Amino acid sequence: MTTAPTPVRDTILITHANPEDNCFARWLAGRLTTAGYKVWVDVRALRGGDDFWDKIEHVLRHEAIKQIVVVSEHIGKQGVKKELALGDVMRRKLGDAEFMIPIRIADVDFGDFPTEILRQNAHNAFPNWAACLQPLLETLDTSRVLKVEHPDAEQLAMIVAAQEDGRKLVTPNPETLYSNWFELRARPDVWILEAKGTTAQLEAWSQFTRVPHVLHEGGAIAFCGPDAIERLDNGAPPLKARASLPFNGVIDGTYSRHFGERSNARRIAVNLMRQHWDLAMHRLGLLPVDFASGARGRFFPDGLIDGRVKLTLSDGHRVDRVLSGKFKDRRWHLCLVAQPKLWPDALFRVHANVAVTTDGRTPLPGEQLQRIRLRLTRSWFNDKWRDMLLAAMGWLAEGEAALDIAASGERLTVASLPMSFDFPVSFAAEEDRRAEEDDGGQITLSEDFETAFDRDEIPEEADA
Repeated sequence: MTTAPTPVRDTILITHANPEDNCFARWLAGRLTTAGYKVWVDVRALRGGDDFWDKIEHVLRHEAIKQIVVVSEHIGKQGVKKELALGDVMRRKLGDAEFMIPIRIADVDFGDFPTEILRQNAHNAFPNWAACLQPLLETLDTSRVLKVEHPDAEQLAMIVAAQEDGRKLVTPNPETLYSNWFELRARPDVWILEAKGTTAQLEAWSQFTRVPHVLHEGGAIAFCGPDAIERLDNGAPPLKARASLPFNGVIDGTYSRHFGERSNARRIAVNLMRQHWDLAMHRLGLLPVDFASGARGRFFPDGLIDGRVKLTLSDGHRVDRVLSGKFKDRRWHLCLVAQPKLWPDALFRVHANVAVTTDGRTPLPGEQLQRIRLRLTRSWFNDKWRDMLLAAMGWLAEGEAALDIAASGERLTVASLPMSFDFPVSFAAEEDRRAEEDDGGQITLSEDFETAFDRDEIPEEADA
């Protein structure tokens, strides 16, 4: 009786999250293939009709000499977990403690690696992919992993085809790219104010005034002078003007002597910009929400906007969005998180987020909001976030080129359109982008996702 020959183990299997880490897996497979190794990776190797798990299991059990594990923030996907579990079994069965080779491609703490690879020596490809290649090749050489006589022509052809498919998504049509940087247009004077009364009087004024200000060296600094403060507070302030300085000169260090050093002046300017933004958002009817990260935003409550926000930009781009709506038994609301910046110029970096309420006005607490927000917005693409941000800023500015955030008549406006950049090519997205909201902002999800939301969990992905 003839014994069947033991199959030769000569394949390096790459375990990765699909599709999130496909780009790195494709890059690594190409490098290893051209180096002479036989590589199996599911981003290319599967054919129509293949049972993906049966194929992966067969390769791991009978062909793989090494299993490279791509470690990113997506390492917890169900398909990756299954491959790790089987890889751990094969490591013990083969008696090869170095069977699994982790490669870290994202900012994942080494202590947070899955238990199957926690004690393995990991190669670091973050933030530079190429940094992992030389030590990986040395590891494979030391382990005496067999090379094939000629590179796998079919594998190389698939790599080239996959990269060509990616290039075909880039078209020669020019495109305007919008940032989320909104320039500070009209810039106020910076007033250095002295106290006319006692320290107690100054502190009492600081507690009740509606004027954005920063207490400084026994006085105050504000974008408003004494006359503007008197109008806003309906009474004379316990302050007198010592100096009125141009905004740009304050932040570029020209008047550092008034603040001790330039960094103090810049911190005070940023503080005042933030206070003026918050005051303007409050005046316009947006409500505050605190996120688990500690950031504070302002959201559009029910009743503030009637229907959809529509506008047409100078480049012809049309925006048509709702900024709040219903999600199951809750309400979702667009939220703006603004951070004042002085580089590369004085501006607000405005980030679009989502608040969730049950009554249209009272936001859910941070940790609970975070879980729901991730489920609600997981299918929202960048162009949707962009248009919602453009719609929000356009509505706040009432269609004007700038949004006035002054407290009492001072010069202080923010551009209603973000800084944009003309790019010579554009990207043709081919994703299936099904609408997840109707004209009233009602969010609709698949039956599986609706059920999972009720259980406070997300369905496991079908693929790795």
